[in-house]
Amino acid sequence: MTVIELLRHDLRLQMRRPGEWAALVLFFIAIILLVPFTVGPEPELLRRLAPGLIWLATLLMSLLALDRLFVDDARDGTLDLILLSPLPLPLIVAVRLAAQTAMMLLALMLVVLPAILMLGMNVIVLPVLALGFMLGIPVLVLLGGIMSAVTISLRRHPAMLTLLLIPFYIPALIFAVAACDAVASGVSPLPHLLLLAAMLALLLPTAPFVIAAALRNGQG
Repeated sequence: MTVIELLRHDLRLQMRRPGEWAALVLFFIAIILLVPFTVGPEPELLRRLAPGLIWLATLLMSLLALDRLFVDDARDGTLDLILLSPLPLPLIVAVRLAAQTAMMLLALMLVVLPAILMLGMNVIVLPVLALGFMLGIPVLVLLGGIMSAVTISLRRHPAMLTLLLIPFYIPALIFAVAACDAVASGVSPLPHLLLLAAMLALLLPTAPFVIAAALRNGQG
């Protein structure tokens, strides 16, 4: 099986669970809808908070999707078959992460524009927000993959481990939101985007091998 065929297979598996992805989309919308009730309906305040609120909803959405990576596979026995596959495990992991990233970006495409309109976010921030998603979503998925694999190896409750490892998400959140705030203030967002890209460059070649080792250890 080639990498393209493996990616198509994983994407088909992801699309066979539309109800789960619909629940994540509704969760994102619920967060955006509840925000005006907590911070107030002032348009200027919502406009300034919009990038941070969108990224916060995205972060929580990605945390809820962790079980779709490897935890469910460990529960139903699919992970044992993956470990017996003749294909290199890091390659299988990388393809699984790519499929998860693609589905996350697709789900966000459906809800981000309504969220922007609802919060009154400045239109000039939109390109930077989109670029931040292209860099930041893979970072969240790669970190989530590590968390999911570690959850399997430690045999602990996924929700508890997620809470303990949330601080690892914070730098990506800070850089992505800071880039949006910078362009809204008339300052170059490039330094923040470069830091986000540096995180991606660090995780991209290393995370599949770390996850593969954790999966082998967890099932070994």
